[in-house]
Amino acid sequence: MTELEEKIWNVLNKPQTAALATISAGGAPWVRYVTIRADMDFTLNFCTALSTRKASEIAANPNIHLTCGDLLPPDGSAYLQIAGRAEIRSDAATRSKYWQEGWRRYFSGPDDPDYIIVFVHPSRIEYNAPGALMPEVWGK
Repeated sequence: MTELEEKIWNVLNKPQTAALATISAGGAPWVRYVTIRADMDFTLNFCTALSTRKASEIAANPNIHLTCGDLLPPDGSAYLQIAGRAEIRSDAATRSKYWQEGWRRYFSGPDDPDYIIVFVHPSRIEYNAPGALMPEVWGK
């Protein structure tokens, strides 16, 4: 892992709230919060309902943007800007693997047809360090 990848992983190594931007049916950006989790290769995932606006927007245009990190300045915190493509998965194996009991307030269980997992495959991650005017860039 490079030094930049270690910095990125230090931000992504725990579940956290992120701002997700998609493109609406009318062509305008729309942002909402999701809780993301990351794999070591920086693939991100979050759960949502198939019936949500975000799911239909991702299905129509999988190009998304996320912002996350420790946003409590001026303590030396860093944040990430992540551009990538989203992939909706609703197969039984994926839903079972990622299921969390706390989601029962939204879904009846891992077999609920409205429960999906969205994977985000980053193409570019900008690491924004406190005090830096320009981000360090991972990817394209």
